[in-house]
Amino acid sequence: MSVSDEQGSYAPINQGVSLNEQPQRLPFDLSTLTVTGLVIICELDHPVLESTRPHMSMKMTQYLRLSDESMIRLDMDRGVTGFHHGRRGAVSWKQPAADVIAEVLALVRNDDRENPDSFPWEAYAEVAQLRGISVDADDLRELPHTVLLSDELTEIYEF
Repeated sequence: MSVSDEQGSYAPINQGVSLNEQPQRLPFDLSTLTVTGLVIICELDHPVLESTRPHMSMKMTQYLRLSDESMIRLDMDRGVTGFHHGRRGAVSWKQPAADVIAEVLALVRNDDRENPDSFPWEAYAEVAQLRGISVDADDLRELPHTVLLSDELTEIYEF
């Protein structure tokens, strides 16, 4: 195979489109989209290198789902690392799915010690507005939220 054979080429699907035309990108206009929900994606995180005890780290990345089914990351990520104290070798992290989801929701809630069950809706709205999304805390409060766990985590939690 020659070097030219290894390189790909672009051929339009539509007949009548010139091969010399550059594909056009359309502007992304957030003002036409509405927020339809909060999505928290949980994934296995990098292990703590300094630890010799069995441990597991999970990161939680928060997004707003928009009316076109796209998602905008909020940069309000959280994470947690669990350790098994006094154990060495293989351990079980088995937990019911409902317990894992409850823990995730507790970790993304407000850090307010006086009202630990409250969600920081004002902070979510502020971060969304910094992204150019027109939404307020009351709008966010009424929207559904979804917690998604990666395949790796469902294997680790054994559900």
